Amino acid sequence: MLLDHLLNSLPPGSRGTDLLVETTLGKLLNAIRSDLELKTTVRNPERLLDRALLWLHEQEIIRLNKGLAIFRPAMSIRLSQDRRGFVNADFEPLKLHYQDQVLQIHVMTEYAQRGLQAMTDALVLVMDYFGLKQQDFLRRWLPNHDKDITRQTTPESWRTIVEDLRNPVQQRIVADDREQTNVLVLAGPGSGKTRVLVHRIAYLLRVRRENSRGILALAYNRHAAVEIRRRLADLLGDDARGVTVLTCHGFAMRLMGASFSGRAERLDNDAFRKILRQAVDLLRGAGLPADDADEQRARLLAGFRWILVDEYQDIGPEQYELISALAGRTLADEDDKLSLFAVGDDDQNIYAFDGASVEFIKRFEADYRARPAFLTDNYRSTAHIITAANAAIEPAAQRMKSDHPIHIDRARTKQPFGGVWEELDPVSRGRVQILPIRRDPISQAQAVIAELQRLSALAPRWDWSGCAAIARKWQYLEPVRACCEVHGIPVQMGNEEIPGFWRLRETQALLAWLRQRKTDLVDSTVLSAWLDGQFSNPWTELLREAIDEYALETGRTEAPLDHFIEWLAEWGRDVRRRQRGLLLLTAHRAKGLEFDHVVVLDGGWNSLSRGEDPDAPRRLYYVAMTRARQTLALTCFDESHPFQATLRNHPSVLHRPPVAVPPPILDMTTRYQRLSLRDVDLSFAGRYRANDPVHRAITALSPGDPLRVRTTQQPWQLLDRAGNVVGRLAKSYTPPPAMRLRTATVLAIVMRRRSDSEPQYQNALKCEEWEVVVPELVFQRAG
Repeated sequence: MLLDHLLNSLPPGSRGTDLLVETTLGKLLNAIRSDLELKTTVRNPERLLDRALLWLHEQEIIRLNKGLAIFRPAMSIRLSQDRRGFVNADFEPLKLHYQDQVLQIHVMTEYAQRGLQAMTDALVLVMDYFGLKQQDFLRRWLPNHDKDITRQTTPESWRTIVEDLRNPVQQRIVADDREQTNVLVLAGPGSGKTRVLVHRIAYLLRVRRENSRGILALAYNRHAAVEIRRRLADLLGDDARGVTVLTCHGFAMRLMGASFSGRAERLDNDAFRKILRQAVDLLRGAGLPADDADEQRARLLAGFRWILVDEYQDIGPEQYELISALAGRTLADEDDKLSLFAVGDDDQNIYAFDGASVEFIKRFEADYRARPAFLTDNYRSTAHIITAANAAIEPAAQRMKSDHPIHIDRARTKQPFGGVWEELDPVSRGRVQILPIRRDPISQAQAVIAELQRLSALAPRWDWSGCAAIARKWQYLEPVRACCEVHGIPVQMGNEEIPGFWRLRETQALLAWLRQRKTDLVDSTVLSAWLDGQFSNPWTELLREAIDEYALETGRTEAPLDHFIEWLAEWGRDVRRRQRGLLLLTAHRAKGLEFDHVVVLDGGWNSLSRGEDPDAPRRLYYVAMTRARQTLALTCFDESHPFQATLRNHPSVLHRPPVAVPPPILDMTTRYQRLSLRDVDLSFAGRYRANDPVHRAITALSPGDPLRVRTTQQPWQLLDRAGNVVGRLAKSYTPPPAMRLRTATVLAIVMRRRSDSEPQYQNALKCEEWEVVVPELVFQRAG
């Protein structure tokens, strides 16, 4: 009934999002009292109104103007006629008042702790508090606590948030008490940049006593946002729940009140760029008079004071403009600006092909008048890996950290340069290895697997799930997978592109079930219960990973159904499956990950993608190298490797003699093709009526089921065990040359609807929706 009242308070014909409703608490109370059932059962309608408004605000169904200030009691402020400006002396009484409040809290904490041990001591403390002078009381009951009693947090909380960092630079960054100060942290790989960002948020909440709803953390993708949320929960528990952690796209959608829940399957990068531009225009009040624009911005950002941005080097033009508009970079009044805390590393800018620009992090100092702080202690890799990585990146031009190379953290400086592998491996002694191999992807694959098997025989507790092979291009990884299959090594391809995550049968089944429920709210417990009733396959397990991350982000509370649908749509754009074996992936996919053992493959490192500068491939190679924690091997086709010249005669690098590999066996010529939606005839089953047996045959299939392929037909046809034709490949599909098909299985089954097809093809369709079989094909070299 509150929502009905708010909707009825709008001008007639109002439509859209972010509409301003003006009403009074009295009118809202009358709306509650007008309901006869509530009138007879509710004793305190005022408390019910407060709770209902708070719940609607928390669920983001409405936004209370001025945030929670609506619940504060009214006060009258009368200004003196004295027109002189304020000076520091005017604020001293208030400062003393707050200092006294902080002291009282520490005294009460000490009282509680004493009372738990001996109530008599606690009572004596109370008597002394009122009977002794303050300094005498403090000397007796709180000795050596001079610093603790001035902080607005407990000593335990201070230790957890600040002192446990064990790094003076990190501590200074986290405990920065300057007001309205922008900060840029240039953080090398493995330097704990996400930890610093999380501890900075914790400091604002627990030490500065900032309102959690005034803090906004922006991450590069949903998975990074979930990681920030997970670390906040581990550090702060429920105190972190009010902090907003989103991607730039997610925050833009929230500002706009936009919903992609009805068209998630048609989302692309252009759709997200458009919503970012619209959000920027909204924040800047495009088309509005200056006063109205200021009022609109204040209303949209009511309560926000702090913006923290992770991976600032990876933002593109649209994200840059959004962050600029949020921070109020171009505003004249300093009081209207928000404090900006950005973490990034120009040496790890590798997404220029996707619109990211290193120029934005280089302009930060000029944009926001902030001198950078440097995090260069590496907590991830051995000293040998660190110094080799420094040598590899050093020739890159115009680096912001050229005078601040990464180095091993202080706690490990006395450890062997090669870590535990200096003793375990008699060959490398923990050094970075360069493995010369023939210019042949199959020989390279054999050398890679042979080296990893050699290491596995030396390790007391080897785990293939802690290993990765990283390449510039996917084509160099396919022989590695074939080699793993031959040797029975668990392997996982990092390019396991989900064939239309949103269209997957399993995703659509979940959405259909949610939409037929009689409630518009959902929580992770309900979602997990539904999954428990489904047959397990790779895609239901993928949904389980999504729901686990959603539970972490929402704190397992109920939220509007559309919120979950939009969250799932964005999560599915950058799916990263949990590692279950040796992971094969490109350097671009490896960003943000780390592994115990890494081999970086040769091939294709000279190539430039669209929009990249000449040093982009070197930065990419640096990213690949710095993923390694314990051991790192670099393969090399010949002496002209573009990034290994600086590693010649390097004390942390071992140049192995050419690796001898046996002749490849037949199975090592295997090539695995996980087809995409582009490779199949999406309308095949749609050209049959809804009651045709072809639909029943497809429904009976599950991921992993074997398929037969009729290659004598063009395009190729897919058949089930019984010989029923259940699909067809696209006319544009071309099998790999000089190879023959060995096996085929069902990779996934996706949903398709008439509205998905272009208008000129819809007349040929005979049903409204159908399923499409997407196969995985395995080829071998012909002959």
